[in-house]
Amino acid sequence: MYRLIKCELLKLKRQRAFIISIIITFIPIILGLFTFKANYSVFKEQNVNDWLKGWGQVAMFYSPIIFPIIASIYCAMIFRVEYMNKNMKIILSTPVSRKSLYISKYITAVLMVLLLQVVFGLAYFIVGKLYGITDPFPIGRIINILFFGWMGALPLISVQMYLSLKYEEFTKSIMIASCCSLLGFFISAVKGLKYIWPWAIQKVSMDISAAAGIHGIMPQLSFVIYCLVFMVIVNVIGIKKFDDGEFV
Repeated sequence: MYRLIKCELLKLKRQRAFIISIIITFIPIILGLFTFKANYSVFKEQNVNDWLKGWGQVAMFYSPIIFPIIASIYCAMIFRVEYMNKNMKIILSTPVSRKSLYISKYITAVLMVLLLQVVFGLAYFIVGKLYGITDPFPIGRIINILFFGWMGALPLISVQMYLSLKYEEFTKSIMIASCCSLLGFFISAVKGLKYIWPWAIQKVSMDISAAAGIHGIMPQLSFVIYCLVFMVIVNVIGIKKFDDGEFV
């Protein structure tokens, strides 16, 4: 399994997937902090750390649209090499089981999204300092937000892995993700629906505006369990269909 994951990471490295995503993540940070600074007189009345005020604006751009789309691009790129060079049948002719191959690709996508979250947090700190935010950086709170945002992305990655495997065309799964993310922007405002729409779940924990987010041990534990169960169900379906040869 380790060798399979290492191989998948090398494929993504050659495609410069992470470099491209880093550049994209700066867009919501710059836009969000610009909005925050431009309207600072409004935010000044709130008795909240400036970093968290700024985060509310940054997350408004990042969590509902940019984040799920980048995660979906990772999933599509993981299968792109196999479909582009017709390597899938060659790989399936090796002693590697379909289940191991599917799981290794999923773990690779999960690790890439985790790394993306870490880089996003560092980028937010750097750009925030350049914008002149002087309040103490709430590292514990930011890590908490990023971690649960990553957990919320697990169901999304599962669904996008399934779509990326099903559709050989690289852009098709990304187009689906883009449309569903835009729709998720509105669905996330509906209390009951935001937990069942994979492209909106990550916004639940990352968007702290209007007292949103997840607070307390039990709500956080319930959120993690829910995301893991959602992830397992979708992955079991994907593995079964892949193992039965329905896709390739």
